Amino acid sequence: MKYYLTTAIPYVNGKPHLGHAMEFVMADVLARAARIDGKEVVFSTGTDEHGGKIAEKAAELGIAPKQLADDMSQQFRDLIEALNVKPDRFIRTTDEAHKKRAQLIWKALEKDIYKNTYVGWYCTGDEEFFTETQVKDNNGICPDHNRPYEKIEEENYFFRLSHYTEQIRTAIKDGSFVVVPETRKNEIMSLIDSGLEDISISRPKAKLDWGIPVPGDTTQVMYVWFDALLNYITVLGYPEHADFAKYWPADVQVVGKGILRFHAAIWPGILLGLGLPLPKVLYVHGYVNVGGQKMSKSLGNSVSPNDIIDKYGADAFRYYFLRH
Repeated sequence: MKYYLTTAIPYVNGKPHLGHAMEFVMADVLARAARIDGKEVVFSTGTDEHGGKIAEKAAELGIAPKQLADDMSQQFRDLIEALNVKPDRFIRTTDEAHKKRAQLIWKALEKDIYKNTYVGWYCTGDEEFFTETQVKDNNGICPDHNRPYEKIEEENYFFRLSHYTEQIRTAIKDGSFVVVPETRKNEIMSLIDSGLEDISISRPKAKLDWGIPVPGDTTQVMYVWFDALLNYITVLGYPEHADFAKYWPADVQVVGKGILRFHAAIWPGILLGLGLPLPKVLYVHGYVNVGGQKMSKSLGNSVSPNDIIDKYGADAFRYYFLRH
């Protein structure tokens, strides 16, 4: 019996923090339990390495984006080893195989992709677009990164996510796609009830060239969030590899609450566009907070997991963050 499990792939613009370590341990425990149960397990993790934040940070350090990605990706691998976490796969979005398969997926989705002009608000810290209402509610400043939202007008490719609203709603309601805990299920259902809008899935190369080229259009690169979500099937060798046929759909995908919309609305929309089944369970954990704020690389309030592991050991770390 197969069991496929994933974590979100951390973004490499900063060092690993406690939230990453907690997620790795959560997934590792699920994988170990499945192995003890006699299941054939594939537990996948990795690193997300394209986009504006990486290009911005590399420029700040005076190095190439790929060098920054190499250095930071290794730090996540080192943390995984220190935690005694045992993934079966580690994918990097700069891997050639991932890039080629991402382009195949783009082509397979072309019936749902169209070009349009986007005007709106963007935060490079989140690599995410925000609505006028969200920007107004936050007085024009991103609360997670303490920087003003940028007003952007650019020509992008869009994915027709709105087309899949009812199918996603039905899958969550009937339990074929389980979102836990209940609070996160209610949160995403509220978003779906307010209507899913089509989403931008590319950026102009003139503004950002650190990304996977859009097939057939040299002026655009894939939006980092679109490219990153695809890792869950590219790591299995979508579309032709035997592992993909055997292990998809995922049994459990473990993610943090800040990326709920990407994993409970956008990712299912992409899968439905490809004619693929949705994951069975999306487990959404909370943040490790410091002084009432989420622990974040961007805010500089991160505690290094290595400091705790060095002092108390991996087993104590694993126990504490699972128990509490």
